[in-house]
Amino acid sequence: MNMPAGRRVLAVVPDLFFATKIAATAKMAGVELELVPPQRAAERMAQAPAALVILDLQARDAIALVSALKLAAPSVPVVGFFSHVEVAVRASALAAGADAVLPRSQFVVKLAALLSRGIEALREPAPGQLS
Repeated sequence: MNMPAGRRVLAVVPDLFFATKIAATAKMAGVELELVPPQRAAERMAQAPAALVILDLQARDAIALVSALKLAAPSVPVVGFFSHVEVAVRASALAAGADAVLPRSQFVVKLAALLSRGIEALREPAPGQLS
């Protein structure tokens, strides 16, 4: 199922290099992507909820931001990504309300599908994986 035209994804990714990669993938998928700094993300969600939030869990105060984003727009899925060695971050993000949390490597593999189809794409096996 494709995301309807005009659907917007909010990305909180302070790493400019990686944010640029996400933005390029979104452009190729025809998805509107809005990059916001962590300190403005919850306020922006309250102003104009997006269809999906992508959050770099390595960002400063990212776990608290998950809670703030879910408070601002409870029905909007929040998908976080983290360094695979930071397993405690995954548990903390899920406890704070994140809908899905992926190691950065899996996030990269599923990014185009996530942007195009939303959180439902995470229920599908990655290319090359068995279901």
